[in-house]
Amino acid sequence: MEEENRFTLGVFTCIFNKDYSKILLLYRNAEKRAQWGADWGNIGGSVEFGETSLQAAIREAYEEIGIKFKPSDLKLIYVKETPNFLPHIQAVHFVYATTLDENAEIKLNAHTKTLESESYKWFPINELPEKMLDKKEDILKWSKLAKSNSFMWSNLKE
Repeated sequence: MEEENRFTLGVFTCIFNKDYSKILLLYRNAEKRAQWGADWGNIGGSVEFGETSLQAAIREAYEEIGIKFKPSDLKLIYVKETPNFLPHIQAVHFVYATTLDENAEIKLNAHTKTLESESYKWFPINELPEKMLDKKEDILKWSKLAKSNSFMWSNLKE
């Protein structure tokens, strides 16, 4: 059976420590690691029908790490369009950023039905793991944007 072409909206939230020297990444479950070919990733997921990207980012953080951010805690730093996210899916991802104390209590999969992640770790920005869902260059760029309170639309190739 042939899959239909689809368009999807997604969100990522980059969670940095207070001085932006580290980022919180989740070690995904075996199914997600196999699906995406990556071990580590940011908090994130799809925007559900009827919610804004900001609401989705808040919901995903609550589901995945048990932290309920306020809308004022998150800032939109990047919008990324991926025409071939998967062979039959075009995606637009809203990238948000926030800071969190490294000693904050993280409760993985606290408010979700599935165990999406097995563990988490604070990585120094200059010591990111090899097998990440996002490119290292993107994480570094997003770190600079978050720290400078800037926003950028992705550069689209024509």
